[in-house]
Amino acid sequence: MSASPSTPTRRIARGAASLLVAGAIAAGASMATAPSASAAIIPNRCTHTSNEPTLSYDPDTYKRAVKQVQCELNYSLRNTTLTVDGYFGSATRSAVRKLQDCSDITIDGIVGPNTWGKLNFWARSTSWADVSGNC
Repeated sequence: MSASPSTPTRRIARGAASLLVAGAIAAGASMATAPSASAAIIPNRCTHTSNEPTLSYDPDTYKRAVKQVQCELNYSLRNTTLTVDGYFGSATRSAVRKLQDCSDITIDGIVGPNTWGKLNFWARSTSWADVSGNC
């Protein structure tokens, strides 16, 4: 019969295990809520910025993040050839609305977290968001 560890040894082991579990839970919780710093970067496709701010119609203001959106829309939607100029005009808004419609998310023309998520997914994909070509 083997001897069991002494009480202090068991307490240390239990305490270390508790710390490991707590650390894993904390790390998992923060990873689940914080997007990757390079979430918007699509290697070999769209590399304008990794920032994912909320964007909406603003045709007179240049933003690098709008260039990222325009590039990703070109890779996400069939027959879409937006000019990647950094200005969120009517053509960009229309393409954003189409992506939102095809992705079954709120159709508001605003690029927020849900739309960024769909853009990132479809721009990385080898398929189109409008798979049927009808949405």
